[in-house]
Amino acid sequence: MWDFAADIAKMADCEAILEFVYENCLDNGATWFSYHFTPIFESQTSKKTFIWSRDYPLEFQRRYVSGAWREIDPVPRLTFQYGPVLVWRDAIELGRGDPKAERFFEETVTAGVDNWVGFAVFGPRNRNAYCSMRFERDPAGFSNEQLQQIHSLLLAAHLQICKIMDGGRASVSLSEREREVLEWMGRGKSSVDIGTILDISPETVRTYTRRIFDKLDTNDRVTATVRALKLGLVEL
Repeated sequence: MWDFAADIAKMADCEAILEFVYENCLDNGATWFSYHFTPIFESQTSKKTFIWSRDYPLEFQRRYVSGAWREIDPVPRLTFQYGPVLVWRDAIELGRGDPKAERFFEETVTAGVDNWVGFAVFGPRNRNAYCSMRFERDPAGFSNEQLQQIHSLLLAAHLQICKIMDGGRASVSLSEREREVLEWMGRGKSSVDIGTILDISPETVRTYTRRIFDKLDTNDRVTATVRALKLGLVEL
């Protein structure tokens, strides 16, 4: 068992926590990773769900976040229903007979998606998360202990993120421009991207970002986003 719980408990930066998770899973052959933080009463594929990812191909990100895949993705639902750990091969079998699920699997497999595992992660007060991870080899061949270790790592990370989210100020007011910058930040856009979208300079975006961090009592984008979701300040 990895000695990760004590390390995660010391962290106060949500993005650093997720980076720590991914770095530990690289040793187990992980190649892609995403963390889907679900607002209370929303589904894991809701447009209000915050998604943080690493190393997903750009074309896949485009088709999932901006295209139709997110709306028809059955894997989060199936993982919460049949998991909490669900390998890709089992998800495909469970989706048979559901036209949307079959369409999703057909399109993603054609695009080269394979060797995934879905993880359902439960948090306090219905603050749940869904995590997806792709591996170099078929995870159906992993031992139960190996998958459980990864799930435990994800659970420890999510619980710490929930704890961090409850920090900060109880009430925050953002200007309309700050809200716009934060919403695009939560969608994974860089300062340059946000500047282009809002027709302002990247330096102006960074100024707004510093103000947002100060108001939300944080120094990283992920913490800012989850705290803003908790306070109802943004819709992604």
